[in-house]
Amino acid sequence: MKIIYLDSAATTPPAAAATAAAVDAIENFGNPSSLHRMGIDAEKLLTDARQILAKIINAKPAEICFTSGGTEANALAILGAAKLHKGTRIITTTAEHPSVTECMKSLAQAGFEVFYAALDSGGRVDITSLKTGLAQPTSLVSIHHVNNETGVVQDIGTLGAIIKAAGPQTAFHVDAVQSLCKIPIDAATMQIDLLSTSGHKLGGIKGAGALYVRQSQHIKPMLIGGGQEGGLRGGTENVAGIAAMAAAVSKSLGRMQTDYEHVVSLRQAFLDGIANLEGISINGMDAIPHILNISISGVRPEVMVNALSAKGVCISAGAACSSNKRQKQDESAVLRAYGLTTEAVASAVRISFSAANYLDEVKAAAEIFVECVNLLRQHSKSMGGIRR
Repeated sequence: MKIIYLDSAATTPPAAAATAAAVDAIENFGNPSSLHRMGIDAEKLLTDARQILAKIINAKPAEICFTSGGTEANALAILGAAKLHKGTRIITTTAEHPSVTECMKSLAQAGFEVFYAALDSGGRVDITSLKTGLAQPTSLVSIHHVNNETGVVQDIGTLGAIIKAAGPQTAFHVDAVQSLCKIPIDAATMQIDLLSTSGHKLGGIKGAGALYVRQSQHIKPMLIGGGQEGGLRGGTENVAGIAAMAAAVSKSLGRMQTDYEHVVSLRQAFLDGIANLEGISINGMDAIPHILNISISGVRPEVMVNALSAKGVCISAGAACSSNKRQKQDESAVLRAYGLTTEAVASAVRISFSAANYLDEVKAAAEIFVECVNLLRQHSKSMGGIRR
């Protein structure tokens, strides 16, 4: 059975260049902190990777700190900044990734005031609400660039300008795990102080990520030890994962617009293929084409995922980060924050594309999607309706 993989918001297929770079780094097994030839060679891989990541976000190589992934990068940014401003106000939204919301819960328990800016019906940050939050001295604002469940894109440049106008010393953290290499990011013009990303979300391999830290921004490390990463993150770097991430980012340089237009065509082909289905609604306006969140009236998302998987199509019933402790879909904080009905929240699935997908396979997946929806609805009707 041929597998059609449409779950790239969870993880992407590694690019061939990324796999090759990882293998080369594994074979050159030197510790980048060592002073001998093999250590110097490993250190050069890190140096080259910093330059590549810095280039794509208009930063300086010295401002790139490597981590184990997006979750650690988010925690280092939020908790690392908060440690310098004990008990102050922090602003975020209720639609952030769990790696952000869990940090906020921890800080609230530690005495910080966490202000949750409201969202509009399309999932965008409500400017009036944000300004209300910024009316009091604020040490940190953390807002994602692209939502991992819906693909909604925040206007980071506008938000950065508002934040800095209210308080130039307020640190602005952006979770860019779902946006790097997909849409342009300019840390300087967007007035971003801290930016998180993850290698396996952009064609690299799992186990490597990065945090951009503006030179003027101060944070405290969570992991201490050998003083690696400029003292921000102790521990020997994952050279293979970092090299793979850099190779994937390098592949995106110069072809981001072409890849974006390709993914637009994939999304449209899928939507065209399911256009005749009734009881279908798209969640989130102004979304990146890579992520499509759809509510399917009368169909349970986990059943839909299993039915598609049996036919070789891989999608998601929600954020992959919570899949091991399968939450009910009606508990999605993201979709609740958008003001959707209980039924819409409880019947949502996520289809996510990458530039590695082909048009023909996406069209085939849409046909299978329609087939599964009709079969599941027919079965549910024969059983007397959907059960929860």
